[in-house]
Amino acid sequence: MPNCPLCGTEVSEGAGFCSKCLRRLMKGKTAKGKSKKKLAGIIAACVIAISAVIVVTTHLLTVPQGQVAELEYVGLSAYGLAKELFDPGLTSLQRDDLWKYYAGKQAEWTNELKYVSTEEGLVAYFLNPLDWAQTEVVAVFDESQRSSLLDLNLKEGDLVTYTGVLASFKGAEIRLADCTVVSLPIVPLWWNYDIDTHGKRILVGDEVLCLGPSTYDDATEYRHGLPPKLTAINRETGELLWEDEQTESILVGIDSHYVYAWHLAQLVPRSEPDPWYWFASNITALNKTSGQIGWVSSLSEDVNCIQQPDCLPDEWSRSDFVDCCVLGESVKEEIEEMTNEGEPGLTFLTGKLPLSELTYEYQGVTYKSVCAVYGSGTGCGALKAIDQETDDVLWMMTFREKGVNDFSISIVDGILYVSTDEGVGAFQLRLTLAQRPLADVD
Repeated sequence: MPNCPLCGTEVSEGAGFCSKCLRRLMKGKTAKGKSKKKLAGIIAACVIAISAVIVVTTHLLTVPQGQVAELEYVGLSAYGLAKELFDPGLTSLQRDDLWKYYAGKQAEWTNELKYVSTEEGLVAYFLNPLDWAQTEVVAVFDESQRSSLLDLNLKEGDLVTYTGVLASFKGAEIRLADCTVVSLPIVPLWWNYDIDTHGKRILVGDEVLCLGPSTYDDATEYRHGLPPKLTAINRETGELLWEDEQTESILVGIDSHYVYAWHLAQLVPRSEPDPWYWFASNITALNKTSGQIGWVSSLSEDVNCIQQPDCLPDEWSRSDFVDCCVLGESVKEEIEEMTNEGEPGLTFLTGKLPLSELTYEYQGVTYKSVCAVYGSGTGCGALKAIDQETDDVLWMMTFREKGVNDFSISIVDGILYVSTDEGVGAFQLRLTLAQRPLADVD
C-alpha cells in the first residue's frame, strides 16, 4: 500500500486524503523521496493553516460581553443522575469518568428541601433519596436569587424546582452552581395537625375528605392510643367536620350524600372444619357534612368462602375472612340496593389496592407510594413522581418519621391529599418547566 508523503501513514489505493494528517493526496501517484526543502515547506504551510484554525476557533468561542453562552441541558432528574453516579458497582475511576460527561451542563431538578443557609453565600440543601442510599444535592444560588428563594417562606420538606450548573460531587453529594428558583411543583393548600390519622386511609368525596380504617385489623387491633374513628374533613379548608362516635368501624364508601361505615356485630362458625360462617353486622350511612345517621341496615346471613377459592390465602385468619368474604361483595351489594344502585359519585374504599401498590396518573405523570432511604436506615413513607414518557423520576417526597402503615395518599382533580401520623394535608400539583407547553414558559 502507498504511504502518505507527509506523515508516512499507509493509505489505500486511490485515497484522496490521508486519514491521519488529512493531507490531500494526488490520485494515482504516491510521493516518495521528497526533498527536505520541499518537505519543510509543506510542514510550514500546515503549521500556518493550523494556527489560523486556532485563531478562528478562539474567536468563535468568544461570548460578547453581557451575554451568556447556552449550556447543554441534562435530561436527567437528580434521582436519575444520583442513581447512575453512586451506583455501588462503579469504581472510583468509572465514577470520575461518568462525572466528566455531566460536569458543566445545566439541569432542572426538583427536590425536597432540608434547609437554606446564608452563612457562606446563599446555599440550599436538598434531600435526594435513592432506593438503597441517602444522597444530597447542594445548590448554590446567586445573590440575585435571595428574594426569590427567601420570600417563598420555604420550610423543611417543601419541594422546590430549580435550575443550576453541575459543578462537583463528593461522597454522596452533588453540587450545583449559579442556581435559579423556577417554581414549587406542589403548592401547599392546607394542613391539619389535629386529626387522628393512625391506621386510616383517605377516601375523597366531592366536598368531603373522609379518613377511616380500611381493614378489620386496622379497625380492631389498635395499639396506639384510642380506637380509630371515622373522621370527615372539609376538602377545601381542611377543617374538621365531624368524628363518628362508633369505634371499630371500617370505612366502606362515600357518595354525594353519605359516608358509609361497616361494623361487625357477630361472627359465628356454623360447621367445622369448612369455613362456613354466620355473621351479623350493621351498615351505617352518615351524612357527609354533619355525621348524623341517615339510615342503618342490618345484615344477617350465611357466607361460604369455599365458593371463592381465590379470595382467602392458604393460611387464613378471621381478619382475612372478614375483609375478603364479608366486605368483598356483601356490603357493596347492600349499599347499592339501599341507594337504588348507588348515589352519584359512589366510591368504595374496600377493594382498593394496598398502599404499597397505589398509583395515580395525572397529566403525564405517575404518582406512586414507595419506600425510600433516609438518615441511617431504610424507611417507608415516600411519594415518587415518574414521567410516563421517559420513566424518569421527576421528584420524591419523603415522610421521614412515618411508617408506611400511617401514610396514605389520594389524588383527585390535580389535588394531592396526604395523611401521615402528623395530620392530613392537601397540595396542588403543578407542571414542571419541562412539561409545560412552550407558550407557557417565560
